[in-house]
Amino acid sequence: MTCVKPAPLFRERLLPPGWVFGIALALAAMVAIAYGAALDPWLGWITFAGAGFSVSWLLWLTSPVVEVTDTALIAGRARLPRSSIVGATLLDGAGTRIHRGPLADARTFVLLRPWRASTAVLVTLDDPTDPHPTWILTSKHPDRLVRALQ
Repeated sequence: MTCVKPAPLFRERLLPPGWVFGIALALAAMVAIAYGAALDPWLGWITFAGAGFSVSWLLWLTSPVVEVTDTALIAGRARLPRSSIVGATLLDGAGTRIHRGPLADARTFVLLRPWRASTAVLVTLDDPTDPHPTWILTSKHPDRLVRALQ
């Protein structure tokens, strides 16, 4: 008997934008050019292919996933039962700055990525045993995330 995992209501990997991958590949190219000039051009190409693939794979691997299922909200390695979520609010740029700036609650769980931090979702909790009264999550599609949490 196979166990089929139900499809999530919302799932998103917070990948860096293309310019971050471009900078990583440019750094790999600089190392590859140095090896190719000093030793052998083919070694430079092999270095570029290996380093470029490795850096791109590491950027993808370390990008957190935000997922909403029927039973939980998963943000990176953190997991929150849906039963403890009271509400979700879409924050615009000014609201995000207020909630992550000097007036922010230090107990808030924060999953922000600098390239996605202009808008966020504020998740309010009602669980007295949880040390975090709210969560702030960045998303490419914050409106879809709010709809999935309601």
